[in-house]
Amino acid sequence: MTAESVVGLLLTALVTGLVFAKFSRSAARVSFSQWATIAPMDGVPTLMIRVGNDRNNRIIEAELRVALTRTEKTREGTTFYRMIDLTLTRSRAPVLSRGWTVMHTITADSPLHGMTPASLREEEVELLVTLAGVDDLTLQPTHAQNTYLDAAILWGRRHADMLRELPDGSLAMDLSHFHELEETDATAEFPYGHGAAQFGDAAEQLGRRARPR
Repeated sequence: MTAESVVGLLLTALVTGLVFAKFSRSAARVSFSQWATIAPMDGVPTLMIRVGNDRNNRIIEAELRVALTRTEKTREGTTFYRMIDLTLTRSRAPVLSRGWTVMHTITADSPLHGMTPASLREEEVELLVTLAGVDDLTLQPTHAQNTYLDAAILWGRRHADMLRELPDGSLAMDLSHFHELEETDATAEFPYGHGAAQFGDAAEQLGRRARPR
């Protein structure tokens, strides 16, 4: 009877601890935009991804990373899947409460420099996005991730503005526009988007330059 009492107490304590540990874990409810977009930002082609927090809490010290994976051929003719970290204009946020648009400028040192939609398909480009932070209610680590295939990377588009002005002059965020996109105007330097047909020759030249050697 003494042994049964001791074992019973131990099992009760163990089960109680497991139950509390299971239900006290903070489950991240993070939304990633349906599409990743590439459009000019201050005249520079920029990769943009929108991230949102679906819960009423806040994620503090949020850190986001974007890694690009593409197919390459070694000199020996072996297929190699290379993963490259993309440098973001801002990779950390003190607080993530609602929305955050993460950007990577496509400059000369960017792995995306000179690439086109066709070359993205040829190299089977994928984007892996990971978010890590601390739940402000439970103070436990939380994380989320999402993957964008080459078909989910749209050129000549940007995410629609979610802010709207109220009659009193204050601003409110309308999350119903979270996945909506807006078309951008094509230019000679970036021949994608609205009016892109007139820049067909430039797009073809960019495609030839971007083909793997």
